Amino acid sequence: MPTVILLDVSLSMSRPLPNSDSTETHTRFTLATAAINTFLDYLCVHAKLEYVALVTFSSLCEVSVPFTREFDNIRVKLPTLEEGDKTCIETALHGVNQLVLNEWGYQTAVQIILITDGSCGVGSIGRNRIIKALPLPPTYPGKIHVLPIASPHDTSLQHAMPLYQKIVDLASNSVNNTNVTISRGSIYCPDQLNIPGVIAAMTRLCEQHYQEFWCTLKCGQLETRVQLFPAPQPASQDCLGATYTLSNQLHVIGFLTQQDLGTPIAISKHLVIPQAQVASNAPHRENYDPKTPTKESSSSEGTSTDDDMSDPSKVPNFCVLLHGALKVEGMSAIVQLGVDWWGTLSAWCEVSRARRSCLLLSVMRPSASAAPWLGPLDQLGPSEDNSTSTETFPVRSWRSYSGGSGYAWARPHTLLADVQKVLRHARKLPDKTQHLYKELNRLRRAAISLGFSELLTCVSTALERECTTLPPSAPPECALQLAHAAAALRDPRTALDVKHSLQPLDANFTVTSMSH
Repeated sequence: MPTVILLDVSLSMSRPLPNSDSTETHTRFTLATAAINTFLDYLCVHAKLEYVALVTFSSLCEVSVPFTREFDNIRVKLPTLEEGDKTCIETALHGVNQLVLNEWGYQTAVQIILITDGSCGVGSIGRNRIIKALPLPPTYPGKIHVLPIASPHDTSLQHAMPLYQKIVDLASNSVNNTNVTISRGSIYCPDQLNIPGVIAAMTRLCEQHYQEFWCTLKCGQLETRVQLFPAPQPASQDCLGATYTLSNQLHVIGFLTQQDLGTPIAISKHLVIPQAQVASNAPHRENYDPKTPTKESSSSEGTSTDDDMSDPSKVPNFCVLLHGALKVEGMSAIVQLGVDWWGTLSAWCEVSRARRSCLLLSVMRPSASAAPWLGPLDQLGPSEDNSTSTETFPVRSWRSYSGGSGYAWARPHTLLADVQKVLRHARKLPDKTQHLYKELNRLRRAAISLGFSELLTCVSTALERECTTLPPSAPPECALQLAHAAAALRDPRTALDVKHSLQPLDANFTVTSMSH
């Protein structure tokens, strides 16, 4: 996920540090620079494709380096940064929110590394005022890490810790528009106020939040080690309260044409990067010195062969084979990621000068009905298994919704019109009971097929609101049907079952008088 380095350049960052070694004087800013260089060095080895931006702040906020993969641009910019005046964290977070929304929107998760002087610069009352002014939680998924450049025994740091902890906690409550579970940020205090202490703190941060994710991609008897970038996060199903973790073995279980597959909703996407391979027929030697003459290298033909096999581009690779096959045939692979969890593999090519190409893994939400137009994903099979059917693959074993095709709301007013149609029937109960449930089922199937489960929660809330605004003269059936419909939309047992149909409440509303 993209990263924003939020660097404090206030005057307090330029204060010299107490040091017994008089030959070299460090400031908090030089320690922050060492921490940032350590972070960039780690990314160069473990996350070369990460996007990083450098934002500096004091009382004002400035984007010093926009999002880039050229980490040297950040290194070159650090020595040229100018000093500011006072620290203003709330202004800095406003600037970061604007930058992230402009570059990545509301769906992409972002990590923010706040590097500051370890002092909030105000007393308890001012600290509480800052907490109330923080623009948190953000409207995009993300987390914030805090790296205070201060001694762990500094009284100013102890006073500022409640502020930093509040920033981390509020960021963890960010709006998450996907089913991906975002882990919490942390505070990384250096053990000592010197360069080794700051480097150790930054290294702990990197090892916990920027680890590579390696797994095995298998297809029949073929397999290879691959890296997924960015590293996948656990996924959750709010209606079921379950959390799913990606398996370390990805199994290709079948192939579909792009036309049959369509565009199922993806909660995250990852590049599939193959591990560098060595030819299996190459001689394996320990402590091999290439300058030592050997029998294999005595002829020019053998030398040429060894040189060819040492070139990674000339070593056979399963990922290259799969990428070429998918691209030529116009197909995608269905991949099982874990129990009741699937994704798709497709050929991807970067639109840039480099023209790099690799496999792209699209992770669907955990459910066998993640692509409802295909039917249950755990029951897909070759079309030959159902030779008596005249329907082309995929075989549909359930009734399709409303005319045999899915719905897509291309414009906001079309979605609003469908919701208002439901509410109009709700206001005409009990005469429009059947019409209400017919429209609810149509809307529900379309929302589930598009992965738009939040719509059902909103419609359920609207029905509950209609229930509270019923006039006193309304029949009792109206309130009961509205409450029943609202509860049925939120029922976790059928919340994602596209084959389920909501039924009106069947009850006897005859009122009988009791004799005393």
